[in-house]
Amino acid sequence: MQSMQRTVLALTLCAAGCPRIYAAEKIDLQFRPPPEQKQTYRVTATMDIATQMGPQQMLIANSRTTTLAVEPIEMADNSTVLANVRFVAIQEKSGMKGAEPGIVYDSTKPTDGSDPLASHYSAFIGECCPVTISRRGEILELGTDDLFLAVARNIMEREDDMARQRLKERASDAIMKTDQRFGSREGRRQALKKQVEAFPLMNADRIRSLVGELIVRFPDAPVQQGERWQIPLATAANTPLAMTGTCTLTAAARETCTIQISAERAMDDPPIVTATPGGKTTAKLGGTCTATVNVDPTTGLLLDSKTRMKFSGETQRHAAQQSEPMTAKMAMEGTTTVERIE
Repeated sequence: MQSMQRTVLALTLCAAGCPRIYAAEKIDLQFRPPPEQKQTYRVTATMDIATQMGPQQMLIANSRTTTLAVEPIEMADNSTVLANVRFVAIQEKSGMKGAEPGIVYDSTKPTDGSDPLASHYSAFIGECCPVTISRRGEILELGTDDLFLAVARNIMEREDDMARQRLKERASDAIMKTDQRFGSREGRRQALKKQVEAFPLMNADRIRSLVGELIVRFPDAPVQQGERWQIPLATAANTPLAMTGTCTLTAAARETCTIQISAERAMDDPPIVTATPGGKTTAKLGGTCTATVNVDPTTGLLLDSKTRMKFSGETQRHAAQQSEPMTAKMAMEGTTTVERIE
């Protein structure tokens, strides 16, 4: 009987100790994914934005789910990883809070080709963005030029297909004339690329933010549970907000390490200036951002994460034809969750 009790006690202590196997050890967290082993993630971002300009108030609710596949290609050298981030699916809803959404798109369902949002989003599906990532999870290079050229090609081919359906035997001449308006077929593709780059819902900043949600930034040296390090942080808010995040390794186990991230932006921090067609927008926003991130300590791959953000302040829109800027109060609150689905 005593022998059985000792066995049960030993097994219980072992089970209790296993999750904390790394707690007192230094862990060298690095991004080292198995080559050619695809990881697919679902990124869901929700954002509620309230603006007030004089007596006029507006409440906007936005939800976007982007499914992305990280496809490691090779280890370029001992310090970097080459990978493709492929767009698998996009779903988005946006509109006035409490009303029917004004924008609805789902790449997994048939859409009207005349919808400009569908025209842009659908051209991303299946395409990939090349990315070079350091062992510490820093995005060194992001090949948005290659991605935007591929998207422009898809849009151009869709336009040609629509011309063939509409004009039948006259389509070839019409397509040739369209190409000639831009000097050549390649000139037409480059012109479309510029339109894609300017598309605010999926521009280079948004894509960098999306890719950043999938790659965890690690410290430059091994750490143990309870230690901290700092990283540059850019929130996936409506206006990109650059901050310094403080990371804490709060749990260290054989299969999962948990990192807590916190960041704060003061109202008197330098304003964010964004170029817009015909002018610019200046935002003075303050608030906080917190995140819980779980990673595989062996490969450095993200397992899941949840980010919460809350900011408020004011924006000023400067238009070239206006002498005075348009000022609006703004408050936004949102969450971003990332889950691995393959």
